[in-house]
Amino acid sequence: MNKKLLIFVFGFASLLFFAGCQTTNEGNFIARCYILDKNEKSITIEHSDYGKGIAFQKAREWAESFNKTAVYKGSSQQYGADVISTWGLE
Repeated sequence: MNKKLLIFVFGFASLLFFAGCQTTNEGNFIARCYILDKNEKSITIEHSDYGKGIAFQKAREWAESFNKTAVYKGSSQQYGADVISTWGLE
């Protein structure tokens, strides 16, 4: 019984570790990040707490495509764990 529990715990810990180490810009099931709207004046992104860094990176990259700087305007908590953040391009 203890051997099965140990294998399960090790497998689950490995899954969390490798899921958190994913390096794509889209994130993963823990570090989620989705662009809701973007234009030449702003970008709005829905992200999890762990996807905050990815969201800031996407906002910066979008602003740089217009030779502008992304300025964080704030966020709003919604139902669940995700946050909606907005950046202005200046």
